[in-house]
Amino acid sequence: MSKTLSGAGHATALKLWRVVAVIAIIVLAVCLAAGLLWFFADPLHLPNQVLQVLDQRASVVGMFTGMALGAAALVVAVVALRAQLRAEHASAAAEPQGAPPAVSASGERAVAIGDNSGIISTGDGTHNVQMRAQASGQGRVYQAGGDQTINER
Repeated sequence: MSKTLSGAGHATALKLWRVVAVIAIIVLAVCLAAGLLWFFADPLHLPNQVLQVLDQRASVVGMFTGMALGAAALVVAVVALRAQLRAEHASAAAEPQGAPPAVSASGERAVAIGDNSGIISTGDGTHNVQMRAQASGQGRVYQAGGDQTINER
């Protein structure tokens, strides 16, 4: 059995994560609104001593919440980095070795040179032409219509 998700399973998983993210954003927004309302309205009219104790406890809870969010962000970053590395390795493994680089050229007599290995790609739907001509001295090399001529002086 394959460990990878099928296309439909992957789409369903992405949709689930989007729903979870939207729900989390809504819950956080409601909590923020309730906290601001509670802060400015002070509906219980608590004495200062109780407020000081609650403030200390809120500071401790806030510190641990910040640490937990930082740890969660670190986990998310590591998971994203590993996924990116796996995708890069998968694309490198899928790419045939020794294949000419993916370059394109358009227009009349346009030539795109990938890695200067002697392979010339002249546009979409064409074949690679390997040029192995050598000219020494003050010679000129011409190519037209797939034939190659070398004119030396």
